[in-house]
Amino acid sequence: MTYTIIIVATVIFNIFCGIYRARQTKLRWKLFYIHIPIPFIAWARISSGISWKFIPVLVFVALGSQIVGGKLPVGNHPLTEVEQKKIDLADVISRK
Repeated sequence: MTYTIIIVATVIFNIFCGIYRARQTKLRWKLFYIHIPIPFIAWARISSGISWKFIPVLVFVALGSQIVGGKLPVGNHPLTEVEQKKIDLADVISRK
Protein backbone atom coordinates (compact mmCIF):
# COMPACT_ATOMS: atom_id res chain seq x y z
CA MET A 1 0.00 0.00 0.00
CA THR A 2 2.82 2.40 0.86
CA TYR A 3 4.50 1.71 -2.47
CA THR A 4 1.29 2.55 -4.32
CA ILE A 5 0.82 5.83 -2.46
CA ILE A 6 4.39 6.93 -3.17
CA ILE A 7 4.13 5.98 -6.86
CA VAL A 8 0.82 7.84 -7.27
CA ALA A 9 2.21 10.91 -5.49
CA THR A 10 5.32 10.77 -7.69
CA VAL A 11 3.22 10.59 -10.86
CA ILE A 12 0.95 13.48 -9.88
CA PHE A 13 3.76 15.74 -8.67
CA ASN A 14 5.93 15.09 -11.72
CA ILE A 15 3.12 15.57 -14.23
CA PHE A 16 2.54 19.08 -12.91
CA CYS A 17 6.26 19.85 -12.95
CA GLY A 18 6.48 18.44 -16.49
CA ILE A 19 3.65 20.70 -17.63
CA TYR A 20 5.41 23.75 -16.23
CA ARG A 21 8.80 22.65 -17.57
CA ALA A 22 7.42 22.23 -21.10
CA ARG A 23 6.36 25.87 -21.17
CA GLN A 24 9.93 27.07 -20.63
CA THR A 25 12.46 27.65 -23.37
CA LYS A 26 15.67 25.66 -23.34
CA LEU A 27 18.56 26.59 -21.07
CA ARG A 28 16.55 28.73 -18.68
CA TRP A 29 16.86 28.62 -14.91
CA LYS A 30 13.20 27.61 -14.69
CA LEU A 31 14.17 24.22 -16.08
CA PHE A 32 15.17 23.62 -12.47
CA TYR A 33 11.55 22.50 -11.99
CA ILE A 34 12.67 19.10 -13.27
CA HIS A 35 14.51 18.60 -9.97
CA ILE A 36 11.99 20.00 -7.48
CA PRO A 37 10.19 16.67 -6.82
CA ILE A 38 13.40 14.80 -5.95
CA PRO A 39 13.71 15.87 -2.27
CA PHE A 40 10.01 15.25 -1.64
CA ILE A 41 10.10 11.80 -3.19
CA ALA A 42 13.29 10.95 -1.28
CA TRP A 43 11.73 12.15 1.98
CA ALA A 44 8.57 10.08 1.36
CA ARG A 45 10.63 6.97 0.58
CA ILE A 46 12.91 7.33 3.60
CA SER A 47 10.15 8.25 6.07
CA SER A 48 8.04 5.27 5.05
CA GLY A 49 10.97 2.88 5.38
CA ILE A 50 11.10 1.78 1.76
CA SER A 51 14.41 0.24 0.68
CA TRP A 52 16.92 2.05 -1.51
CA LYS A 53 16.37 -0.75 -4.03
CA PHE A 54 13.08 0.94 -4.96
CA ILE A 55 14.90 4.08 -6.20
CA PRO A 56 15.22 2.94 -9.86
CA VAL A 57 11.46 2.38 -10.01
CA LEU A 58 10.80 5.86 -8.65
CA VAL A 59 13.29 7.40 -11.09
CA PHE A 60 11.59 5.63 -14.00
CA VAL A 61 8.13 6.72 -12.81
CA ALA A 62 9.28 10.32 -12.27
CA LEU A 63 10.95 10.54 -15.67
CA GLY A 64 7.95 9.05 -17.44
CA SER A 65 5.57 11.39 -15.62
CA GLN A 66 7.67 14.44 -16.54
CA ILE A 67 7.61 13.39 -20.20
CA VAL A 68 3.85 12.77 -20.15
CA GLY A 69 3.26 16.10 -18.39
CA GLY A 70 5.36 17.88 -20.98
CA LYS A 71 3.31 16.43 -23.83
CA LEU A 72 -0.10 17.29 -22.39
CA PRO A 73 -1.82 20.02 -24.41
CA VAL A 74 -2.23 22.36 -21.46
CA GLY A 75 -1.45 26.07 -21.41
CA ASN A 76 0.92 27.97 -23.65
CA HIS A 77 3.81 25.94 -24.96
CA PRO A 78 6.70 27.95 -26.41
CA LEU A 79 6.88 28.19 -30.18
CA THR A 80 9.42 26.07 -31.96
CA GLU A 81 11.94 27.80 -34.21
CA VAL A 82 10.06 26.66 -37.32
CA GLU A 83 6.75 28.03 -36.02
CA GLN A 84 8.40 31.33 -35.11
CA LYS A 85 9.97 31.60 -38.60
CA LYS A 86 6.56 30.96 -40.21
CA ILE A 87 5.05 33.77 -38.15
CA ASP A 88 7.93 36.10 -39.00
CA LEU A 89 7.66 35.26 -42.71
CA ALA A 90 3.90 35.81 -42.70
CA ASP A 91 4.48 39.14 -40.97
CA VAL A 92 6.98 40.22 -43.65
CA ILE A 93 4.66 39.15 -46.48
CA SER A 94 1.67 40.97 -45.01
CA ARG A 95 3.64 44.23 -44.75
CA LYS A 96 4.26 44.38 -48.52
